[in-house]
Amino acid sequence: IVPDDNACLGRLERLGVKAEPVAPLLDGMCGAARPLRVTVLPDGVALAPAATLTCTAAEALARWSTEVRVTGERLLGKAPQKLQIGGSYECRGQNHDPSAKLSEHAYANGVDVMGFVVEGRAPIAVGASREGTPEAAFEAAVRARACGFFRTVLGPGSDPAHANHLHLDERERPAGHRLCQ
Repeated sequence: IVPDDNACLGRLERLGVKAEPVAPLLDGMCGAARPLRVTVLPDGVALAPAATLTCTAAEALARWSTEVRVTGERLLGKAPQKLQIGGSYECRGQNHDPSAKLSEHAYANGVDVMGFVVEGRAPIAVGASREGTPEAAFEAAVRARACGFFRTVLGPGSDPAHANHLHLDERERPAGHRLCQ
């Protein structure tokens, strides 16, 4: 089932997301029919660099980012103005293993968040905050909240490949199962 892209695009617009359609991606088994280049999330939160995502993944990221903003205000005193992106669309196997099943990145259906930029603080790199700090509490809270928006959430402690970022994707699984580690 292909989601109604026009309805999804309308929801992104109402959320305040800045995204533009890009040419269909096709690279062997990889690709996306109607990818978007997403540059800004709700409330002006920038993506650095821009992410190439399906509308469904972009919408999940946008909805989660509103929780990131609220959590930042509550735990850090300010909302992040930028998400540092490590990767979005890339034709590759899971964990960069060429013999593995294709990653959701191969379908523009996943994004890696490396860190958060909050005015007046050093950038918060995923997996680098000392336990007991406001930054560590913020990271734990936004990671937990991501599980309500994405079908897959992996990060530090999941496995060595995800020690320095949050991998968020919209992989379809049987019976709506979610993987949140």
